[in-house]
Amino acid sequence: MSETRRITDPEALKGLAHPLRRQLFRQLAQFGPATGAVLARRLGVDAGQIAYHLRELGRHGFLEEAPELARNRRERVWRAAPGAFSFSEQDFEEPEMQAAVSALGAQMAAQQYERLGVWKREAEQWDDAWRQAMTSSESYLRLSAEELGALSEELNTVVRRYRDAARQDARPDDGREHVFLFFHAFPERPES
Repeated sequence: MSETRRITDPEALKGLAHPLRRQLFRQLAQFGPATGAVLARRLGVDAGQIAYHLRELGRHGFLEEAPELARNRRERVWRAAPGAFSFSEQDFEEPEMQAAVSALGAQMAAQQYERLGVWKREAEQWDDAWRQAMTSSESYLRLSAEELGALSEELNTVVRRYRDAARQDARPDDGREHVFLFFHAFPERPES
């Protein structure tokens, strides 16, 4: 199973913070390898701009080239680097970097909830099996910091297992669709 890479390099974090780079990373992580031209069409962005941002993501280890998928030596096919990544304000001492991490986390959370809203608006376009299989869950637990860490690791292990199995068994006619999963688990106190 692929592991989670902890981002502690400020330059790498800045490399991911650009909104277009987040979109490019998501496209490749969710939908698989693609050329810059394909990504430019999907996102409606100039191909030269796409090429620059793909190289930057590659430079920071978020993407990698997939030359074995290219149709010729000139074509550049990109894919998401294997594994997941994480970052935390605690990994940076400088207040500016802590603020940047916080802003990136807020941007990512907003994008996650935006995608949930799209699902809610478009759910009727999916057949009953998919609408019944989807889930939304809310739980209120009483845990120690260690227990929350263990719960998070256990959930991430399950997700990695399904992700890795789907990659190994992938066939065009296997009935699978791209599934977006996100969860947040954090402590909170009653309002005073």
